[in-house]
Amino acid sequence: MKSNSDNTLFRNILKLITGEGIGRAIGFMAALVITRLYTPSDFGILAVFTSLCALFYPFCTLRYCLAIPLHSNERVGINSLAACLCVLVINTVIAGIALLFFHSPVLAFFSSASIDAFWYFIPMAFLFHGISEILSYYSTRYRDFTTIAKVSVARMSVGALTKIILGMFRFNVTGLLIGTIMAESGGLTMFIRACWKRLKAHARDVTLGRIRFVLKRYIGFPLYRVPSQLLLISSGSLPILYFAWHFGSGTTGQISLAINLLSATVSIAGASVGKAFYGEIASLGMRNIKEIRTLTLRIMTRLFAISILPFTLIICFGPWIFQTFFGAEWTDAGVFARYLCFYLIFRFVYSPISDGIFNVFEQQKLVFLLEVSRVVIVALSLFISYLYSFSVAYTIIIYSLALTVQYILSILLVFHILRKTL
Repeated sequence: MKSNSDNTLFRNILKLITGEGIGRAIGFMAALVITRLYTPSDFGILAVFTSLCALFYPFCTLRYCLAIPLHSNERVGINSLAACLCVLVINTVIAGIALLFFHSPVLAFFSSASIDAFWYFIPMAFLFHGISEILSYYSTRYRDFTTIAKVSVARMSVGALTKIILGMFRFNVTGLLIGTIMAESGGLTMFIRACWKRLKAHARDVTLGRIRFVLKRYIGFPLYRVPSQLLLISSGSLPILYFAWHFGSGTTGQISLAINLLSATVSIAGASVGKAFYGEIASLGMRNIKEIRTLTLRIMTRLFAISILPFTLIICFGPWIFQTFFGAEWTDAGVFARYLCFYLIFRFVYSPISDGIFNVFEQQKLVFLLEVSRVVIVALSLFISYLYSFSVAYTIIIYSLALTVQYILSILLVFHILRKTL
């Protein structure tokens, strides 16, 4: 018989998957139009922009947002949110000033000179992403997954509609960038309306002393989770930046479309299952390790079963699917998607449970070491490909196989943690 926690978890997952699934369906339908309004080169520049922004995102709140759902005390919860907002505002100002005066050398350092003309979009994306992240974790604290699901739909709808409208008016890559920023800001009013009464009721509990307590109590997040998140993002951004540097924006656009569409499935699991799982085990705490272990095993088994059909279809029919739905010029994206599926199957299983397990069991140092190993593996695969002048296809195959091994080892480590703490 399933426990109450088990039933609650799967009800919350269903809510989030419904919202995330609708949002991704909107994104997929929009992509059928967007890929005909913009060129692969435009998508290549967008990929560089999003990859660079992703590298900056861990600094939005210095990962203090992860602390918002953890503590049962309401005063600590609201002061965690206040601390995150303070950090976000300060870091947004710093990022804006730094890019204002040094955008060209900074972007050149990250092999992102192609977006130098659009540097001012980066602080905007930074701010909107940070606010959305903070309110999302605050909603997770109270298991308000209905609002999170609605926001997922709003984000995809706003971003897709903006890209289509601007594409029709021939905005070229600017339309894609503005649409991406609008997607980051989409749904913020929903979050604010849903949280307003709670925020207003607890606002009087916010004090400078309590904010300092939060910053000190959860110092492990900026010390270990920021570097870990940077390394995680780097492992995903490095290939995009490498392909843009070595093979050009056209090829990068093809790879970007393949990664984005395949990652949509992973994102549904990560955003939906991950948030519900984190909220549930955070409420259970370390005293209910056996129940957490049972939930973890059940979630991962079901995720693996779900992943088999869609990824098998891509492996068998990827080029035909991309050519049929997005046009003949996107056939290469289908070929690349076929190779990427191998590691994405294991990422699909691992990603939703990783944050919850490592945060609840306070394994921040271990997360850092895992991310170091992932970046080393990715960098090594790209270096070998460059050293031997491998083609795009062979480079992607080596990259995918390297990450497959790394994710399998990460999954084994999760169960080692759960057995060790029993």
